Formats: sequence, structure tokens, C-alpha cells
Amino acid sequence: MSKIVDKAKKGLEKTGEAVKKNKTLLLIVGSVAVYSIYKIVSNTTSAVDDIFNPDIDNEVEGTGGSTQGASISNQQATNYAQQLLDAMNYNPCWICYGTDEEKILAVFQRLKNTGDFIKVYNAFGKKDYNGYNSPPDGILANLDSYEPRNLVYWLKSELEPKDGDVYDIVKERVELAGFTF
Repeated sequence: MSKIVDKAKKGLEKTGEAVKKNKTLLLIVGSVAVYSIYKIVSNTTSAVDDIFNPDIDNEVEGTGGSTQGASISNQQATNYAQQLLDAMNYNPCWICYGTDEEKILAVFQRLKNTGDFIKVYNAFGKKDYNGYNSPPDGILANLDSYEPRNLVYWLKSELEPKDGDVYDIVKERVELAGFTF
């Protein structure tokens, strides 16, 4: 038994010496291992979320409707789409994230009809969504799991019935435009 213990000690000593000599290599290998574990966990979490939250489809589809009768310009629609994205990426502090329901409500109160909503929906297009908000920029984006999603998907993911009036107003407007909310 002592031969096994002696071999284990020698092996650990050699490993320790190799680590001392190759700190950079160890850092790289460790980083790759941490990144791999993160991706596995985030992909598993996403798959589990899809199973336990079937009410949020992988892609919310609808008829889309027409922009006929819209009371806002294309530029206003683009501005409102950006305001909605900013509201759903609300960041009151550098480590916090959330949804600014008041800002969403303010935008929806300016949309007078279905044509207005469709214009904003089209201006929004598809934005990367990671389940909470937009993924980080730059190299940190590689550490995140995200999919391009449309405005209805974002709204449906960010708002809940407990959000009261904003939820009710958004849901009504989205459904009037022919989408499922």
C-alpha cells in the first residue's frame, strides 16, 4: 500500500512542479474548462426553461397585420422600438438588470392603433435575447447564450400579469395586432 501512496505523492509533486512552470498554460486550460462548463449549463438551462415555460414559444408568430392607418412616422417607430429595448435592458446599477415597466407603458400609451404597433414591431426587428435582456457586447458576448427574438417575444418574456396595467395594455395591443401573447 505504501508503494501506491509514494507513487501518488511523486505524481502530485511532478504535477505541482509542472503547474509552477506553466502557469499561463494552466490559466488557459482553466479558462477553457470554466467556459465549457458555463456553456453546458446555460444551454441546459435554456432547454429546461423551454420545457417548464411552454407558454413562451421559441418564436412568437402572428399575422403581423398592416401599418395602414398608422399615426406615427417610421422614425418615430424606430425611436419607440429603441425605447422599448432600453426599457427591457433596464440597468439601474452596474450589477443589476430588470425591466422598466413605466417606460414600456409610456411607449404603448403613445401608440394609438394597431398600425402604430406594427410599425414599432417592424422597426424592432429581431434582437439578441438571452432570457433576461440583451447579451453583453464584445468578448463577453461569447460567454452568453442568446437567440435573435422579435418584439412580441421580448415583451412576453419581460412582462407578467403581476405587472398590472402595463401587462394588460401591452397584451391587448399585441393581440389586436394578430399576435399571441
